Amino acid sequence: MRIRRSYCSAALALALAARPAAATNPATYKVGNLPVAPGIANVEVQVAPDWAAQVGLIALGSGTYTNDNPFAYLSGVGPSAWIHFDGVENLRLSAAFMEVYYGEVKPLGLPESWEERGILRARFQQPRGAAALYEMVQLDLRSFTDPTGAQRFVYRPRIRIGQGFNLDAVRIHSLVLFEEVAFRFSSDGYAAKAFESFRALAGYMWTTRRGTFVSLGIVGQISLNPAATRYDVMWGPVLGIEWRFRSAPSAAPPEPADVEI
Repeated sequence: MRIRRSYCSAALALALAARPAAATNPATYKVGNLPVAPGIANVEVQVAPDWAAQVGLIALGSGTYTNDNPFAYLSGVGPSAWIHFDGVENLRLSAAFMEVYYGEVKPLGLPESWEERGILRARFQQPRGAAALYEMVQLDLRSFTDPTGAQRFVYRPRIRIGQGFNLDAVRIHSLVLFEEVAFRFSSDGYAAKAFESFRALAGYMWTTRRGTFVSLGIVGQISLNPAATRYDVMWGPVLGIEWRFRSAPSAAPPEPADVEI
């Protein structure tokens, strides 16, 4: 039986990628622990035989270094708009624009701010019966004002490998995993090191009805601050909901949820 592929994207739940930080950081090396709770909602509509459009919203709750409640602060909200091209077998090419609004988190010294983000993505899938592998390369073009008031332009390439394992031959009930590494480059010396973060997700995805996909999981991320003096370990629950309106279901197993924090 044909198995539908689920793509919980965007600038999911959280894209909110690593929040802009000032280049000025504590003089001593530190490791921080931040609980987070990303949530994502996406609607995808097929607009032509090989084209689909998508709008999404991602919200990020977070705690602090001394508050373990991941819902203590609304750290960020990011609406996005995507266009996808599926004209090549097992390959999806995507482009998007995302606007991210960051809320104030006083215990972390983070003021209200905003970011504009352009996204280019290529995702290749390798079906393996009831399972599939996914390789993704993505380039984020970020423009934001950091906490010092300086305007920053940062290029962030990302590489992801994901796996999906379908547990049901009739409907989608799947275990989903992915691992991702991200780098950052800026001509103004904003980042002392190229490495930005390593992220991993483990979760479960199922369908409530045709075209509706729900994902629950746990995400973890290790991020290096721009001055390369502090690592933050972020972790927490993920909830993603996606509605896909397509003329025919896909034969591939579902791909991992696209989570950003």
